[in-house]
Amino acid sequence: MQVSGKPTVDVAIAAGEVTPERVSQRSVAVIDVFRATSVIVEAIHNGAARVIPVVTVGDALAMRERFAGERVLLGGERNTVKIEGFDKDNSPLAYTRADVGGATIVFTTTNGTRAIYNSRGAHAIYVAAFINMSAVCAALAAAGRDVVLVCSGRDDRFTAEDGLCAGAMADVLAARYGYGTTDIAEVMQRMWLEGRDDVKRRLSTTYHYNDIVRRGYFADIDFCLQRDIYDTVPCYDAMGEIRKLNSDGTGNER
Repeated sequence: MQVSGKPTVDVAIAAGEVTPERVSQRSVAVIDVFRATSVIVEAIHNGAARVIPVVTVGDALAMRERFAGERVLLGGERNTVKIEGFDKDNSPLAYTRADVGGATIVFTTTNGTRAIYNSRGAHAIYVAAFINMSAVCAALAAAGRDVVLVCSGRDDRFTAEDGLCAGAMADVLAARYGYGTTDIAEVMQRMWLEGRDDVKRRLSTTYHYNDIVRRGYFADIDFCLQRDIYDTVPCYDAMGEIRKLNSDGTGNER
């Protein structure tokens, strides 16, 4: 996938687009701005020992039994709504240091955790959102491999907020680290450059953004659209657990 010998950044526009062939030997950053990857970044930043992403509610319940005796919190949503019997929903504001510090969080969402699961054939998988995008770009560039930015989307359809974040990351990788771009990455980059001065306005006519607004998650929107407030880089490891990437870059190979 390299262009003129340079590493290249590609974009998958929804979780269902991700195949083992698409990500093999590449570094991946999974994006679900509203709200799964923003939650994971916040939880890891606030001292969660690990986040274990799973696809189904049944998987989450089984994982809690597996770690019986440890401090385990169940978090996530289905169709934006907190899952009955779970400790936490899908709001990053619920994952405070006081609540999650030292805990294992078993996490399942409609789209984001499935996108992570679908990316398992990658060389390394990072968790990205607006709140940590430049730090993740630095980790991707340090690995020196081709990159796939995986937009989780919604029900295997594109969502503009994930596309804007992917475009912002593609812009950083191209401008700062010399990456080439595939056609779709260039389209996302241009969308970002056209909308970056007022992201809320750019999103104001989009379906998913307005569904979040309709449900009253105004504080979540404001939080999730902040840029580069953290240098935390969560990394999905070979054990199926997300932990903070070490400062020396270790822990990123699968």
